[in-house]
Amino acid sequence: MKYLLVFSILICSFLYSQTKKSTDSLPILNQENVRLNDYDKIKYDEQLNAIAVLSLENEQQEYANKYSKLISILAIALISILSLLSLSLYKNNIIRTQSNLVLEEKNKELQIEKDKVEKASKARSEFLSTVSHELRTPLNAINGITHLLLEENPKPSQMEYLTSLEFSGKYLLTFINEMLEINRIESNTIEAEKIGFNLKKLVDNIKNSLKEIATTNNNSLNIDIDSKIPDNLIGDPIKISQIFMNLIYNALKFTKNGDVTVLVKQTATHENKTSVYFEIKDTGIGIEEGKQDTIFDSFSQGSVEINRKYGGTGLGLTIVKKLVAILGGEIKLKSVLGQGSVFSFNLEFEVDYSKPMPIIIKPKYNEKLLINKKVLLVEDNKINQMITKKMLENKKISCEIIGNGEDAVEVAKKNSFDLILMDVHLPGINGTIATQQIRKFDSTTPIIAITAISLEENREMLMSFGMNDVITKPFAPEDFYSVISKYI
Repeated sequence: MKYLLVFSILICSFLYSQTKKSTDSLPILNQENVRLNDYDKIKYDEQLNAIAVLSLENEQQEYANKYSKLISILAIALISILSLLSLSLYKNNIIRTQSNLVLEEKNKELQIEKDKVEKASKARSEFLSTVSHELRTPLNAINGITHLLLEENPKPSQMEYLTSLEFSGKYLLTFINEMLEINRIESNTIEAEKIGFNLKKLVDNIKNSLKEIATTNNNSLNIDIDSKIPDNLIGDPIKISQIFMNLIYNALKFTKNGDVTVLVKQTATHENKTSVYFEIKDTGIGIEEGKQDTIFDSFSQGSVEINRKYGGTGLGLTIVKKLVAILGGEIKLKSVLGQGSVFSFNLEFEVDYSKPMPIIIKPKYNEKLLINKKVLLVEDNKINQMITKKMLENKKISCEIIGNGEDAVEVAKKNSFDLILMDVHLPGINGTIATQQIRKFDSTTPIIAITAISLEENREMLMSFGMNDVITKPFAPEDFYSVISKYI
């Protein structure tokens, strides 16, 4: 079509030129010739216009054809891309589905393993709690009878045996208490308390209580407390006491003819908070480098030889690490074998500037306050009945014994007592229910719980039933007399 158009244009041009030449060669044009030439020219122009229109239409058609081809190519490309994308998505969906199935299976396996671990941990905790709870009752009898025999002026030959028995009882009690403490910590039943206390006095009291141990190994116990530390801190003095008692006791035990230094220093203050650095340093036997990573593990004491030579349960440092973590710190150790050890940690306390905090001092009981007082002892164990009654009578306290909770409630209704000692675990209704029933008609008589405390029990829970205080079996005689003297 294109070539035909060009050929037509060429022919027309040739004809026009020939016509023009022939007309130019005529010398004279008459009227008819002029009219004829004008007509041909008009006709020729019309042909040229027609050819131009056809050429434009052809160009437009060619452009439209090219555009259509481009659209077709793009459409094919888009369809191809979409097809590939769909195929890729399909394959990815299959892979994702397979991966999800694998993950679901793994999650099920992990959940099963987690449940097994939790059940095993719970079973272990319950077992240790039960064992420690069941050991406390006979141990209370052993310690109690030993105490009573020592008070009866035994012969010198008997004194040695009784002293050894007393030491063994205290050692076993420490072990049981530490086992229960580990159980409680690992079961997440312990939280940091926030009560007011004086840190300086607390550390000073701990020093005084460990003086005798320091002199045993001819050690010097030095306390360096920063005077800038506020007196009225808010924290958990019980747990801090446990931490210090364990660390200082260990330092004194593993050091002979040396020094144990306790450093307590304020490191920062911000508004109503203060940060305190604690350090317990000794010049004792030290810990070899290979054992330092495991020294905080349960039942770890560095080596079998150290355990045999120095004794101990190997739970003290485990308890310390966990208690420091509960209080928001991290225990650190630096030690050189044969040169000594340094245990350190940082704790943050709130400061109450509104009023001075009370000084925590262990009260010394007055024996005269106990004379002729009347106590109701609610206890089902015959041996514990005998021991507790004898301990009370030694202080000239009158004691009436009841073996179950129901009878205890009836006796308390009909009689007046200066104090009720209530065992928690009793036949029939337990001590907590009996206390609740007594409180319905008597809100003033002090009731003190006596319990071989288990994992599920705690001081706050027992006191929520209306009890005034708690004595844990087996108890030290001094602690027993101190508690009851506060309420009689």
